[in-house]
Amino acid sequence: MSRLSAEGPAVQDDRRTDAWGELRRDGVIWLAYAFAARHLIGLVVPGLLVFLPLGLIAVSALVVVVNVDGPAAVVNGGFELIGTPGTPLLVWSAAVLVASVAGQMVVLPATVVLAAGRLAGENVSLSGAMRAAARRWPAMLALVLVGAVVIGADTAAGFGLLAWNGAQVPAFAVMALLLLFSLPCLLAVPGVVLKRRSARSALALAYRLTSGAPWATAFTLAFGVVIFPVLAQQAVNVATSGTPIVRIGASWVLALVVVPLQATVIARLFLHRLAARGMTTEFKEIVESLPAGTPRPARPVPVLAALLLPTLLYVAAVLVNPLGWLEVSETVVTDGVSRAPSPDADERSEPTLDWSDLRALYAGQDGHLVMVLDDSREAKLLTCADSTCTRSRLAWAEPPAVDGEQRAASARLADGRVAMTTWAVAEHYRWVYDENWRARLGLLLCDATACVPAPGGRTLAEVTWSGRNKVVALAARPGGGLLMAQLHGLSKKENDADKEVLSLTACDDPACARPRTREVAKVPVNTYTGGGRDLIAGVDPQDRPVVLRLDHDSGAIHVVSCDDPACARAHVEQPVGDDSSGYPLDRRSRPRAAMAIRADGRPLIAYRDMADGAIKLLDCRTRACAQADTATPAAAGERHAGLAMVLDRAGRALVAFQNLDRQQIVIATCTGTRCTRTPVTTIQRKGGYGLAMALDGRGRPVLAWVDFGGGDDWDLVVTTPLTLR
Repeated sequence: MSRLSAEGPAVQDDRRTDAWGELRRDGVIWLAYAFAARHLIGLVVPGLLVFLPLGLIAVSALVVVVNVDGPAAVVNGGFELIGTPGTPLLVWSAAVLVASVAGQMVVLPATVVLAAGRLAGENVSLSGAMRAAARRWPAMLALVLVGAVVIGADTAAGFGLLAWNGAQVPAFAVMALLLLFSLPCLLAVPGVVLKRRSARSALALAYRLTSGAPWATAFTLAFGVVIFPVLAQQAVNVATSGTPIVRIGASWVLALVVVPLQATVIARLFLHRLAARGMTTEFKEIVESLPAGTPRPARPVPVLAALLLPTLLYVAAVLVNPLGWLEVSETVVTDGVSRAPSPDADERSEPTLDWSDLRALYAGQDGHLVMVLDDSREAKLLTCADSTCTRSRLAWAEPPAVDGEQRAASARLADGRVAMTTWAVAEHYRWVYDENWRARLGLLLCDATACVPAPGGRTLAEVTWSGRNKVVALAARPGGGLLMAQLHGLSKKENDADKEVLSLTACDDPACARPRTREVAKVPVNTYTGGGRDLIAGVDPQDRPVVLRLDHDSGAIHVVSCDDPACARAHVEQPVGDDSSGYPLDRRSRPRAAMAIRADGRPLIAYRDMADGAIKLLDCRTRACAQADTATPAAAGERHAGLAMVLDRAGRALVAFQNLDRQQIVIATCTGTRCTRTPVTTIQRKGGYGLAMALDGRGRPVLAWVDFGGGDDWDLVVTTPLTLR
């Protein structure tokens, strides 16, 4: 179709001659980017016309899908889906992908038409460019299919080479080289929409134009269409990493702005190669075939408003949260803390974190959060300024001369400080083990800044090398003192070889200046395996001790309860029996238990059932827990790991656990035998490697957990559900 113009032939020829000379200039990328920037308002309109309504429809459909398929939350000011997506969400994602590709098959060629017209010195109307692109949609579809096949073949060749010789560098070099020389396929887009050729003919023309400068053409397309836009997106992500709202808005604007830049690079390179090869006839045919019409003047205000509209709607949705989605604050603590050094390092230096360190989490003094960290060296203390843990401080809790293999037990005192056990050894025996080796049990008192030995430095117990299997637990007493529970085996001279002794040490003050120790019970022990035990100590409001013993081998739980503070008489019950399935090798499948004491003295016990993997909650009817009502915060049929429990200010049990199949951390809010489950965050790697929970100063649950991927690929994360109901 010939163009209609009021200009005379001489004027048109002069303008086209100037454009022809301009197109011969080298530096295609920078000239194209500068040209696109000058005409950005007009070139961005095709993308707005297609992707703005498409985006609004996709978001509306996503809201419906999320309400059907699974949970979502407002995490750090941005909407996030929690856990692995289900089938409805995968279908939605596929539909959005197909619609986006279909939209791009119209937007990119339409923008190429607009850019080519302006580069050639001609005026092309927006409607004409959109119609021209829509008419060439079948040929564009063929190009997309060819491109998908080419990319798949290039990728398969690279990974095939990797599988053959196992050398990553040559494999990825081959893949990059193949992809690089596949990029001239992009020059087929102008051939389809400007020359009105079929996909096959346009591809042939593209590679014919490339033949004179294959390297320059390939690198121009690689940097101008792929690499620079990707780098720009990465820069936006880094610059807006702490502000999800700004990131979403900037990414939306960048996605629309990038298309004119890419289209202008493609159009200018296509015309540049025509000019370089002296193909004036083809150039004139292209100019004559451009859609006729008078373009409307660009209106920056409506275009800018359309660019900002999705961001404004997103900000309004986050601030108002009309669907009442859970609001969550989450911080990756390890972003600002050193990781574990080499295990061969002998000298004590600045403390570092390891993935297996997490032991307990407490609400400390003045709104601080305190984490007790301990594994195979001296215990450490991680203190957060508030429940978000955006500012943290890591310090050693124990002195150097301790038995690092004995894990620290801890408890929160009434004044917000944390009491912690420590097993001191003589300096000479830190690395020497013989018949003279001794470890002495003492106490540390920790505030938000440091840990100090308890005044008086009393030794509460002493063990030899052969008696190092002692298990210790701490609990705060209502009057400000401490209760220490100790579990140890009987001597070989005693007849009860299948039992172990539980002793309680009562202290009237946190320093335990006058400890009173009594052996209160003998608890059955599995003598055939040696998986270990967990001990949890508690004290009810009447100062009466309650102790839970969990057997790692069988999953059996014993409860020892005392009738009075001195524990002159104790009762032993077994609310959870043995399981004969054997000791699990995967640490994530091992038994877990947590205990809390109600205001009336009755214990609540959460545990992972060894038989079916369910998370169960025992609401004991008596202090001895001889009978209990059972709730199921997490049913059988899915893999669960990690376990933590607290009582909120309303007396409800908050049970936190990890659903490994759905990649979620869930908090079950239980009243009696009824539990409401709320997924609060997504496990990005693997769960089951550490989970602790406490209430902050405002009564909100705070979770500390380890997101472990293997080796050095792990993070310590603090998650605070702000609006948990």
